[in-house]
Amino acid sequence: RALVSDSLTQPPPPGVVLSQAWRGKFLTLRMLLDRLFVIYRDSVDDSMSGPPVPLAVLEVLDFNEKLLGCTQVVRVDPHYVWSARHPEKAEPVERLVGRTYNCLGQACQRVYAAFHGTAIRTEFMNRFEVYLRSSEIDPALLGEISYERLSRGVRLTEWCSPALAAARVESLEIPPLVTPQPARPGDPWEGWIPVGSGRPYVHSGTPHYEVEQLQREARRIALEGGFFARERSRDAHKRSHAEANPLEEGELRGKKRRNSFKEVEPGRLVFLKDHVRSRGPAHATHPHVVVSSTLQRIGGVHQARRCVVLRPLPEAAALPEATHAVVDTVGLKEDFARTWREHVVAPGSLLEEAMLEAVGLHRMRTTPPQGMKGAWKRLAPGIPNPWIVRGNPRAGA
Repeated sequence: RALVSDSLTQPPPPGVVLSQAWRGKFLTLRMLLDRLFVIYRDSVDDSMSGPPVPLAVLEVLDFNEKLLGCTQVVRVDPHYVWSARHPEKAEPVERLVGRTYNCLGQACQRVYAAFHGTAIRTEFMNRFEVYLRSSEIDPALLGEISYERLSRGVRLTEWCSPALAAARVESLEIPPLVTPQPARPGDPWEGWIPVGSGRPYVHSGTPHYEVEQLQREARRIALEGGFFARERSRDAHKRSHAEANPLEEGELRGKKRRNSFKEVEPGRLVFLKDHVRSRGPAHATHPHVVVSSTLQRIGGVHQARRCVVLRPLPEAAALPEATHAVVDTVGLKEDFARTWREHVVAPGSLLEEAMLEAVGLHRMRTTPPQGMKGAWKRLAPGIPNPWIVRGNPRAGA
């Protein structure tokens, strides 16, 4: 689905151009989809004048409203056109298959350089594309808003499609060589858009309450001109912070080091984030205990990431430990109430046993240690205490 924020009647920021159909409306597109495949197309003729064909398929494994993160090259030359025309160049390109990069931008630059045989850069948000199929897309509404930005001293024009409100879309892994035209009105539309035009992308597993929060945030950012903001100098945020936080006489401004030990401390109780839960086993929803931490190249990425070894609760179930990136975890208190409301439906289930065990472990980690009643109230405010509901108030005291 593509979800957009409410209609905005504010004038667009400088550099934003609205079509006549959308003057007075200023929206931010949110694509909601299961998987995101990004395609590199180019001509295979020596003169580079022929029609473009799909040459490489990348899957963005980690994407949300703020980033296009970990990306894997899943296919090259899906229609065997490049290898037939340039067999001597096929080997270095085929080596890319299976490689994983920290972000989409890095993956796109490597793919582009491999096909061109030299380390040259490209503006990947416009050069790489997504092939979409949907019965709810009106092609006349694609690219309704254009805006300009500076990149490495070059002024670029990018587009987005705010009129596609609530359009359900599918990203195709292997697009056709020739885009078919709808045979009759009402048939699904399919075609190409630059990958930048669909930003920001949101996984279909995103909970409804988070989507609503993202829509409110999109409205705020749009009103401030965030997504279409003018280029700012590198130290603009430092100057803004200094102006908002003036120093006392004789005081020096220094950097505060972030204390990240708590995130990897053994015994800490955490949940996995939703995008990891949706791809994991059933016990991925359970609370976990941090066993240890390490720097590790997880998921095939080239750069080592801070990771934690996690043991799922309950302890008695002896569920297998797993290693996850720290950024894919969230503290027990932050997600306990939502997980209980959305997933604990059967009394006596393994998940309920894990959640109640987590309450007991949590109360022992507080200073001074709390009772079960106080720990429950702290973790699940507004949710009835299950021990009291089931007539066993002593167990929850």
